[in-house]
Amino acid sequence: MKNFRSAFLIFGFLFVISGPFNRMVAQDTLEVMYYNILNYPGSTPERVEYFRIVNQYIEADIILVNEILSDEGANSLLQNGLNVYGTTKFQKADFINGYDTDNALFYNSEKLVLYSQDTIETALRLINEYILYYNSYDLSETQDTIFFNFYSAHLKASTGSTNAQKRLAEVLEFKEHIDNKPNAKNIFFGGDFNVYTSSEPAYQSLINDGLYPLNDPLPAANWHDNELYSMVHSQSTRTSQFGGGATGGMDDRFDFILFSNDVLSGNNSVKYINNSCYALGNDGNHFNMSLIDAPVNTSVPDSVLQALYYMSDHLPVICNIEVQSSTMPSEYYLDLKVFLEGPFDGNEMNTDLIGLTNFPLAQPYDQPPWNYFGDESVQSIQNPDIVDWVLVELRETSGDASSAVPDSTIWRGACFLQKDGTIVGLDQSGLPSFDLPVSNDLYIIVRHRNHLDIMTSIPVVVNNGQYSFDFSLDQYQVYGFEAGYKEIKPNVWGMISADGNKDGIIDFDDKNIWSTQTGQRGYLIGDFNLDGRIDNFDKNENWLKNLDFEYQVPD
Repeated sequence: MKNFRSAFLIFGFLFVISGPFNRMVAQDTLEVMYYNILNYPGSTPERVEYFRIVNQYIEADIILVNEILSDEGANSLLQNGLNVYGTTKFQKADFINGYDTDNALFYNSEKLVLYSQDTIETALRLINEYILYYNSYDLSETQDTIFFNFYSAHLKASTGSTNAQKRLAEVLEFKEHIDNKPNAKNIFFGGDFNVYTSSEPAYQSLINDGLYPLNDPLPAANWHDNELYSMVHSQSTRTSQFGGGATGGMDDRFDFILFSNDVLSGNNSVKYINNSCYALGNDGNHFNMSLIDAPVNTSVPDSVLQALYYMSDHLPVICNIEVQSSTMPSEYYLDLKVFLEGPFDGNEMNTDLIGLTNFPLAQPYDQPPWNYFGDESVQSIQNPDIVDWVLVELRETSGDASSAVPDSTIWRGACFLQKDGTIVGLDQSGLPSFDLPVSNDLYIIVRHRNHLDIMTSIPVVVNNGQYSFDFSLDQYQVYGFEAGYKEIKPNVWGMISADGNKDGIIDFDDKNIWSTQTGQRGYLIGDFNLDGRIDNFDKNENWLKNLDFEYQVPD
């Protein structure tokens, strides 16, 4: 792993001399998305719901859009498509109203800061410049970070040599602008280029000309109406006319993410992750067809597929980049949110257990099947919002989620769960932490005494020393999806109750556990709704409704 550092100070943009570091290099992954959103909001501002579904699935950190019509539209995407269901981390650049449809930028403010923005005038539309910097873990101390130059363009549409020359003229305006930045680093140029083949002058200029020739991570070709390149097509999602846009089916590659040589090599602390560029929702099997035509497109969940179809006639293009920050913390924090079905009352979970005289002040997982012998304990319960103890487990693997088996476990810890779903440490207020560096993908498991265990369906990435994950957003957050997870309120998902004997399946053995304890009070395993009483509510409202559910954590 190389230790690359930026030479720019944020304040004053001055050069600094970097001293030696006694910490290791830290890596973070950023997801970049360019998306033509078809004249939003137009007459259908309600399309923001489709934008929300796409972005909650992708969880992009940097989102650049074409064909936005107004600042009101940009605010709608921000407030109703990104900062929803408790998320507040997204911000947007100032909207610049040009002389045609416009571009916009949204970014994850926990990881990035907008340094400046500018525009490049062309004969048709503005090309927007957004300079971001990485919100490094040690930024306040070093004032030294990593800069990104993002450009969003929507070039002239339609076939013919005249239009191809107009696209070239727009590209040359960009080239002149960027060539006047002799120290530009980490350049990304993307958007709806409307080019039909890689031999077009505009495309050739982008990848060959000027101080900063750009790289295309996907193959150069004659993409237009060519089934051999169906996997890279990004337009059109439709064969029926509605809401404007093209209707020819998937047959053109119009949407691109190109980047400078340093992003390819990683020489300036940012590196493209090989094979991570793709058009979301394109399975390669819908050439000249609608995205939702048969055969069934299984590249994304059906809800996401429908959202892509109805949001725009373009597919978003995604790529992942690795940021190599100079230092990493000696301790990492877990910012996790999860709900238990049993005590959930429609908004939050009950806290009845902590009023019991036998509520354990030492972690209760020191017995089969957990066999966790950590010494976590407290003198008393000071936080009135505590629901119960949970056991958190971390698994590290270089493979996919199915390879996150018990032998890949690197850490376990008993923690407290609050009624709002947040998991806290033994101080009953702060985030739990661990002190092990993670080199591969990290998957997080949450276990509870009488609910089915769950594991993240995707790797959780570190951001400034913190691993954050909200299990409650949808079933796709959890490995195995709804097979071992449950919607406990519209758009809120939680761990399934009534696994009394902790064998991973809810069956009549769990009812037998309940039967032996019914009528009793206290901190007991048969109390499936965690109200301190074992009664018919536990059986009828929890066990019976969940019969035959099984946990999906890899064994």
